[in-house]
Amino acid sequence: MKKIIIAIAILMFISCSKIADTVVLGTIHTAEQSNPTAEAIAIKDGKYIYVGNKAGVEAYIKQGITQVVDHIGKGMVMPSCTDGHAHYILPFALANLKGGVLFDANDDKAAILKKVEAAALDAVKSGKHCLMGFGWNFFTIMMTGSDKITLSELDAVTHGISTALFDSGGHNMFCNSECLRRCGIIDQDGNVLISKIDGGLLELDQNGKPTGFVDERVTGYITRMGGLVPDEIIDKEVALIAIEKAQELLLSTGYTAYMEGWSNTFHPSKFYEVANRLDKEGKLKIMLPMTYEVEPWQKDMSKQIDYLVSLNKKYRTAHVRPHYLKVFMDGCVEACTGSMFKSYKNGITYNSHWGVDRLANITRECNSKDITVHTHVMGDKAIAETTDAYIKGGDGKHRNCLVHLRNVRKEDFKRFAENDIACVASFTWHIGGSVEEETTLAQFIDEQYIKHAYPIKSFFDAGVKVSSHCDFPANGPCPQDPFGIMEVAVTGQMINPYTGKINPAFDTEELCTLEQVLQALTINGAWQLGLENERGSIKVGKYADFVLADKDVFSCPVTDIHTTKVVSTWFEGEKVYQK
Repeated sequence: MKKIIIAIAILMFISCSKIADTVVLGTIHTAEQSNPTAEAIAIKDGKYIYVGNKAGVEAYIKQGITQVVDHIGKGMVMPSCTDGHAHYILPFALANLKGGVLFDANDDKAAILKKVEAAALDAVKSGKHCLMGFGWNFFTIMMTGSDKITLSELDAVTHGISTALFDSGGHNMFCNSECLRRCGIIDQDGNVLISKIDGGLLELDQNGKPTGFVDERVTGYITRMGGLVPDEIIDKEVALIAIEKAQELLLSTGYTAYMEGWSNTFHPSKFYEVANRLDKEGKLKIMLPMTYEVEPWQKDMSKQIDYLVSLNKKYRTAHVRPHYLKVFMDGCVEACTGSMFKSYKNGITYNSHWGVDRLANITRECNSKDITVHTHVMGDKAIAETTDAYIKGGDGKHRNCLVHLRNVRKEDFKRFAENDIACVASFTWHIGGSVEEETTLAQFIDEQYIKHAYPIKSFFDAGVKVSSHCDFPANGPCPQDPFGIMEVAVTGQMINPYTGKINPAFDTEELCTLEQVLQALTINGAWQLGLENERGSIKVGKYADFVLADKDVFSCPVTDIHTTKVVSTWFEGEKVYQK
C-alpha cells in the first residue's frame, strides 16, 4: 500500500511539473543553431520547460493556472539581448549629480563656458567645493583648434570651485587650476609638481605650465587623487536613481544583461552596494556584471586586484557580478591616442599603456583569483599586444575580453578564435563616423586605417564568438536598441538622428547576416559573460529571458527593421516591461 501511495505521489508530481506558468505562442527565433525557430514555449519557475510546436505545448497548459500569451501574427519572439560593454548608469548619474553640468554635442566654447559658470555659481551658493561636467564634443572643440578652452578661461568662470569637464567619450578633460591643486599636480602658486603621468597626457604650454587639457589615464589620476570630491558628486540616492533609470531604458529596448564598463570612476562601493540591495529586494531585473578600473600609474596592482576580490565577495548576488577588472590598453585612434603599429601622419607614436608582460602578469593573477580581465583596445598594436598578454597570462577558462577593436590585423582573428578570447565589437561604428573620418582623420591616419576601421564579418568568418556593444552614451548618432543595430549591421546604412539623412553605405565588405547579428546580441553575449549555459537563447532548462517584438525582422524589409519596437520584455519568466 505504501509503495502505491508513493507511486501515485510521484505521478502527481510529474504531472504538476509539466503544467506551465506561462505559454507563449508566435514566431519564435531561438538563437539556437540546432533548432533556430519554434511556434511555442512553455515556462515554469522562471525557466523554459518546452520549446517546440503548438500541438506539443498543449500538454503544458491547464486552464486557470497557465497564462497563455498569443503573439501569433503580431511580430516575433526572440531571446532578450546583452550589451557587452556600455555605460548606461553613467548618464543617469550625471543627470542627477549633486553638482554637475551636461553639454550638448553641438555646444561651442562659449556655450560650454556659459553653462559652467551658471553651475559654478550654484555650487558656490550651496557650499559645494567641486563641479563635474560631461559631454563636450572632441571633434568640435579640439580638432578645429579655435574652440579649445584655456586654463585661464575656465578659471574665470568657475569662481574657485574645483572643476573637471569630460568629453562625451570620457577620454579627454579640461580642468581648472583648483582641480589641479587638489590632486597635487600644481602647488598654490601654480608651479608644476607633477609633469608626467603614466598612460596619458598632461598638456603643458611652452613655459612648462599646464594648459588645463589632459587626456586618457590622467583623467583617472585627477578624479582619484582628489581633483573632485566624490561624496559631493555621487551619493547612494544618485546611484539608486541611475541604476533604476538605466534598467528602465535597457528593458524597454529588449536588454536584460549588460556589462557596466565604468563602475568606479568616483566611488565604486556606492554603485555596488545599491545594486546589491536592489537585487536582494527583488527589484533588479537585469544581469549586471560590473567592472573595477585600474590605472597604469598605480604601482600596487596586487592590492588593487585583492580589493576587487573583496568587492566581488561582499556585493555579488545572483544578478550582480562585480568580478571584472577594467583596463585601458590605449586610447582612441580619432584622438591619435590609439596604439598603432604605424605612426600617425603628424609623427605621433602612441604606445600601449601597460605592455605585454605587465598585462600578462595582471591577467594571470586575476584569473587565479576568479577575476576576468576586460580591456579597452582600439589600435592594431594594442589589440595584438593584449592578445599576446591573454595568451601568455590567461588560464584558458576565463573569458578575458577585448572591447572596441578598431583596427584588427588579419592574423589576430585566428588567435581570438583559437584561444577563446571574448571580442566585443560595435556593429554600427563601421558606418557611424565614416564622413568625419574621411575628412578629418585623413589628416592623421592612413587610408587603410579608415576604410576597414571596425570589422564585423571578419570575426564570423574566423569563427570568433563576437558579441555586440553600443558603448552608450559614447555611441554618437548610432542606434542603441537591438533593432537599430540589426539594420545597420546588415545594410551598412542608417538615418542620422542629427541630420535626418541616410548615410551612404560604408565598408560593405564587413556587413553580416541577420542570423549573425542576432547571435552576437544574444547567445554570444551570454558566452562573453560566462552565462551561455543558463541564458542567451531559447532552450529547455535555460532562464526564460525573452522579448516580444511588433515585427518579425526576418520577414520585413531590411530597411524597416529599425522601426521594430519591443512589446514586452521578460526576465526569468516574469514580464518586466510592457509597452
